[in-house]
Amino acid sequence: MNREIDLRGLVCPEPVIRTKRLLDDKDTQKIEALVESEVNVKNLARLARSQNVSMSCSNEGDFYRVVLTKGEPSPRTELEELAIKESQKETNKNRVGTVVFLAKDTFGQGDPDFSQSLMNVFLQTLFDSGHRPRAILLANSGVKLMDPEGSVLQVLNGFAEAGCEVLACGLCLEHYALKDKVPADQITNMFNICEFLMTADRVLTP
Repeated sequence: MNREIDLRGLVCPEPVIRTKRLLDDKDTQKIEALVESEVNVKNLARLARSQNVSMSCSNEGDFYRVVLTKGEPSPRTELEELAIKESQKETNKNRVGTVVFLAKDTFGQGDPDFSQSLMNVFLQTLFDSGHRPRAILLANSGVKLMDPEGSVLQVLNGFAEAGCEVLACGLCLEHYALKDKVPADQITNMFNICEFLMTADRVLTP
């Protein structure tokens, strides 16, 4: 059975959740999903990778048409290859290692200014000590650490350059008006955050 779904205007992670529900239906063979941004395309590419289904994508002007098909993978366009390449580590079901989950921009509770400075000290110490977590995930006010005008982004970039996945919740970035300031390949959704947390050997939440 072929299914068509219009995901435009939905709040993250709803597009991924609705698409996965259709994929979970054993009678569904192909899904055509309409989405409004490249970030949504990349999120669906991550889903396709995790579910072992093929994906094709076309730009239709002010929206994208993403086709997910069960069965043998089909040839991909350059955009699809880029989206899937960026998502390979993120959606690998066999991934292991330590994940650092930052759901706030402070280290613990206490004086706000001191607690924010302490978060910087924690991340810098973690980096200088040579520890390289599998991923650093940011949600809620934790995404403020991705602000280019903040003092923490430099060390987060250091982790990313060292091969650590540094990913921020897209919905949270929108709430704090930071989405336009963060590279698209570092924007994820709650579905993928849950996948990381559930497959990690250990989760640190300072």
